[in-house]
Amino acid sequence: MAAPEAWAATAYGGLRMRGIASAVMMVVLLRLLSGPACGADWPQFRGPNRDGKSAETGLLRQWPVEGPTLLWKASGCGAGYASPIVAGDTIYTAGDVDGQACVVAFALDGKPKGRMPFARASGVDHPGFRSSPVIDGVILYILGADGDLVCANAKTLQRLWGLNVLQKFRGKAGGWKLAESPLIDGDKLICTPGGENATIVALDKKTGNTIWTSKGLSDSAEYASCIKFAVGNIPMYATMTKNGLVGVSANTGQFLWRYDRPANGTANCPSPVFSEGRVFEATGYGQGGGQVEIKVSGTQVTAAQTWETKDMVCHHGGYVVVDGCLYGNHGGGWNCLDWKTGQKKWTGRGVGKGCVIYADGMLYCQGESMSIGLVEAKPEKFNQVSSFRLPQDGKGELWAHPAIAGGRLYVRHGDVLYCYDIKAPGDAAAR
Repeated sequence: MAAPEAWAATAYGGLRMRGIASAVMMVVLLRLLSGPACGADWPQFRGPNRDGKSAETGLLRQWPVEGPTLLWKASGCGAGYASPIVAGDTIYTAGDVDGQACVVAFALDGKPKGRMPFARASGVDHPGFRSSPVIDGVILYILGADGDLVCANAKTLQRLWGLNVLQKFRGKAGGWKLAESPLIDGDKLICTPGGENATIVALDKKTGNTIWTSKGLSDSAEYASCIKFAVGNIPMYATMTKNGLVGVSANTGQFLWRYDRPANGTANCPSPVFSEGRVFEATGYGQGGGQVEIKVSGTQVTAAQTWETKDMVCHHGGYVVVDGCLYGNHGGGWNCLDWKTGQKKWTGRGVGKGCVIYADGMLYCQGESMSIGLVEAKPEKFNQVSSFRLPQDGKGELWAHPAIAGGRLYVRHGDVLYCYDIKAPGDAAAR
């Protein structure tokens, strides 16, 4: 594999660099490769920080009866449930097209920019691609249902390297195969093949070479995606496996702690969420879940349950933490729980079962029934101020999580991507 400098040059289309100016340019390029996306981007599953939240402001607090303005809709996403991912001037998602798993790209006006087939479409119940791409600078990563992990140039959609993580680490996935979106952390790519002493692995993002595997942890993979956080001076990754919520050292992969209460035995789908030294996980099928407090003493890490709940039975729609409250899908509706105690603050039907993201004081609740609701993120009461129905142009379940970027709401339903203007009129000049 090429050295980092050559790899960076290849990623930028074979750039030739000479002299002092070239050296300066190389520093800039390498920083771009490892730096965070700009504030208006939604570069990975569940947003910039993988917590379902956008930092954007100046958004509509109420929609017209017919909903926010539909700027455009575009077909060509393929079959599946990958979320829209927004980086710079491009929107990415992934789907199964003509028997192949593909990354597809659109311009901000909805015009197609390219397609990259990278694996066979996976034959499985509820057919369609599961995972979302992740963008890191000008590099794109995607993980297929059968374990095919590919790194590509995000601009040209040309493959840089690839491997199969299930084969390499002798991994085990659930009956619906892999649905994880990889996590990029510095020079590492984190994913969950579910192998022996390799439930979670860290790969060099430039080469695909193994950095570490999760020694002491051999759970099979399920359908959640890893998150990163730190408690004390110990950075760690956490995810939901077949058997429970687990945490490993971000530096070495060493197994640190586990919490099995949320595992339901059928399908553990939502990713965990972290806030104020605590991690929450809940699943569907009547299971619910609970919260653990992560404590660090020297090099010892423990996870102690602070509360458990049946008031957040969440199939795969996820949850967000805002101002000391946990908001999420509960069965056929939505619940708000106190983050520290688990006490239920309110419950509401709204648009029914679905997924949720947050921006500018509001919850964007996307229901499987093809409706989207705008709900105040306040603990006093459930208040859905607006809702609208999506056109039924796509096929399959409305399971792809939405995205917010640049004052726009992106929603993917099967083969179709919708783009809605949610910027408040007073901020039109900044659009």
